[in-house]
Amino acid sequence: MKTRVFAIIIVSTFLVCMLAITGKILAEELAVRQPTQSEIGKTVTCPVMNSKFEVTRSTPVIDYKGMSYYFCCEPCVKEFKANPGKYAAAGELIVRQPTQSEIGKVTTCPVMKGKFEVTKSTPVIDYEGKSYYFCCESCIDEFKKNPDKYAK
Repeated sequence: MKTRVFAIIIVSTFLVCMLAITGKILAEELAVRQPTQSEIGKTVTCPVMNSKFEVTRSTPVIDYKGMSYYFCCEPCVKEFKANPGKYAAAGELIVRQPTQSEIGKVTTCPVMKGKFEVTKSTPVIDYEGKSYYFCCESCIDEFKKNPDKYAK
């Protein structure tokens, strides 16, 4: 009897720890941030309300599974956090400008496979935790059609 109770306590403790760790990881993954200067002014779609709006300095943003999600209001942020998988599929790949630290980096276009140096005007898409830099607009369009084909 004591062995069974001890086993139940150990299993329960393990499950509680796993839930705590999973919750911490999920909470970190769903951290709200402010938009960068290059994101302000872009027209985006709220994944919860499916409504288009322009990003402002106070727009809440969540980076989730390599994509940035922009929200029209705080209730939408709460709804997304409660069920990110439901809304993440509705997201769109957002083109951004490179950060100051990315400028000057030598990279390869994922579509054309040509090497080039990142400039202030180089388009960038963040996808599944990695930044992809593009040599031209047609490469962006091609990447958006099938990002998994080019993401490596």
